[in-house]
Formats: sequence, structure tokens, C-alpha cells
Amino acid sequence: MKARVTPAKLRTRHPFGISRGTTTESNVVLVELEGGGLGECSPVRYYNQSPEEAVDLIHEMVAGVTMDNLFDLDAHARRAREIAPKHSSARAAFDIALHDRIGRELGVPLYKLMGFSYPANAMSSFTIGLDTDEVMVAKTHEAKSFPNLKIKLGRDDAARDLATIRAIREAAPGKTIRVDANAGWSLETALEFVAKCGDVDLEFIEQPLAIGNYEGLKKLREKSKLPIVVDEDVQDLASLTALEGRIDGINIKLMKTGGLWEARQMIGFARAQGWSVMFGCMIESGIGVCAAAHLTGAAQDIDLDAELLIANNPTSPTIMGDDGAIRVPHGPGLGIELDLSRL
Repeated sequence: MKARVTPAKLRTRHPFGISRGTTTESNVVLVELEGGGLGECSPVRYYNQSPEEAVDLIHEMVAGVTMDNLFDLDAHARRAREIAPKHSSARAAFDIALHDRIGRELGVPLYKLMGFSYPANAMSSFTIGLDTDEVMVAKTHEAKSFPNLKIKLGRDDAARDLATIRAIREAAPGKTIRVDANAGWSLETALEFVAKCGDVDLEFIEQPLAIGNYEGLKKLREKSKLPIVVDEDVQDLASLTALEGRIDGINIKLMKTGGLWEARQMIGFARAQGWSVMFGCMIESGIGVCAAAHLTGAAQDIDLDAELLIANNPTSPTIMGDDGAIRVPHGPGLGIELDLSRL
């Protein structure tokens, strides 16, 4: 099988800040299989993945697909890992496109293809990027139609981050607020934050500590009254065993898992552990967001607001409404179309 593989640049509507830095654009790779099938690679920067390398890897993966073996997802997933063991986002682009191609071939939406229910009444949080308190409060007011907010913190200064989150809580009374430190806190900072944030009414804390600080997570969870959810520590199914007994939930992102096939295995593992499941995204177009949205019938939390964060989304229809409501298409496969002229 052949594919058109197109590097593209997504522009954010506003500078988007997390603890590791601020960005205004993201280089992605978009995939169109012959006969139909859309995929997307949004390279994970902290895994040192590049879009240039992804193009060649995706072509190599696609070349192994024929109409005779199209439906052998297990074999394709194994071969993709052999070809691109360290480039999960390239595998994700291939995997998403393959699922979309199969869904189109069978005439069924992805959520049905994967055995999940339609995510009725699903709501995503809206992300407020790390910035000055004044800017973050202003963005909070702009997001007044969203009932759920994710606030980026992680300055490794508990007093500073507590001041920020209190200012945002004052600006957003009654809203559900979750905090994401993006691995930016030391254990000491995290312990101080959870000990003093009781007046803010937070839902949970996401990725408080550096990647791989499993003992720190255990100590923090023992002290924290808030659930601890991890993101950067979650890669694929194999990464989850080290987290047993240390967390309360995981954030699954297709660009880290390598696609839908692996994500489904991770959902099963999380359920067995009693963990909550969240679906999140990188800076992605509607392709990556829609693929994850088809899995949200199995999620307790959703953070798929990338379509609203970028200025040049090339897909339609849009998946997320202005109030955070997720609208998964009922059409075959992903149920969306790509228009490269929008880029």
C-alpha cells in the first residue's frame, strides 16, 4: 500500500506555556493512505522524536500493508514497533491511519470497531497555559463557557503556584479545576502544594514529579488528599507496571502509546488496577484528537482541546464544541476529512 505523507506546521492561537517552555507552533506529519485512512504524527519532543525521521518510518510501515493483511492489526503493531521502536508518534500516525482505513472499509465508526460505547455527554477540559497570573486569569475569563479547566503550573515554587491557582479559583468559582505540573515540581514542592491547596477545591494533580521518580510518587500519594494522575510517566503498556501502588490514574496520549492498538491494552491494565483513565493530546490537528475521542467511552476524564488551541486545523467536522462538549462523528472510520489547503 502507498500513502501521501505530508509534513505540516500547526500554529497555536496564543503562546502555549508549560513547565518545560512556551511554544507558538508544532511540526506534525499528516498521513493519507490510498483508498482512505488518515493518521497524524505529533513528535514527542522530550523523547527526541523528529518529524523528518517520521516521514521515512511511516512510508516503511505503510509499505508492509496489503489488502490481504489489512485487518491483521496485531501483526502490523508488532512490525511497526520493530521499524520504529523509539518513535511512538510515527507508529501512532500509521496505526491511526490503519484503523481509519479499516473502519472505512467496513463502514463503521472507530468506537464501534474497537468495541467501545459512544461517548455520550463527554466533556473535555480546556487548558490554561503557564504564564503570568494576569494572563492566566484573563484566559480563565475567556474560557467562561467551559465547566472544566486544566491549569498548567510546575514552577517548582509552591508559594508561587499556590498564588496562581488561588487567583484562578477566584476568577472561576464553581468550575472543576485540575492542575498539571508537567513534571516540574520536586517532591518537597509537591508536598508543600498538596498540604496547602485545600482551600482551592481541586479535582486532581497531574504529573507532579520528574519522569521516573516512582518512590517520590509513592510518598506523595501517601500524603496527598488529592488523586495523583500521571502523564509523562505513561508511555506504553510496559511502562505501567512501575506505577502500581503509586498513582490513582493515567493520562493516555496516542502519540506516546504508538496508537490505538496499544491504548486499548492500557485501558484494560488501568481498569484492573482501579485507576482512572484520561485521554489527552499534544498540539495536534483534528486527526489525532478525533482518534483519541473515539476511545473516550472508556474514560473518566478528557483533555482533548487541541483543536481549540490551534489556529489552522485542517480537518472537518470539528470534534470539540465551544463549551468543551466532545462530538464524535458517526461516519465510517474517524468520520472526518482532511483539507491541506487550510494549512
